[in-house]
Amino acid sequence: MGSAAGLLRTATYLGAMAASAADAAFFTHGADTGGLHHLALFMLAGAVLLLAATLIDRSLRQLTPRKA
Repeated sequence: MGSAAGLLRTATYLGAMAASAADAAFFTHGADTGGLHHLALFMLAGAVLLLAATLIDRSLRQLTPRKA
């Protein structure tokens, strides 16, 4: 339980740092519509990459885990 909580907290911190870095990169001159559209395209590209990684993962094709 403790290691799972630590990994969750670490992933939360890394996600927050990545999100603030993306905001800083796309909103350099303030929050405007163009920056928001570029940020949305960036997030769409990330979502496509994560979807592709999920579809490629062969271990997810089984409904039940293999017995050792």
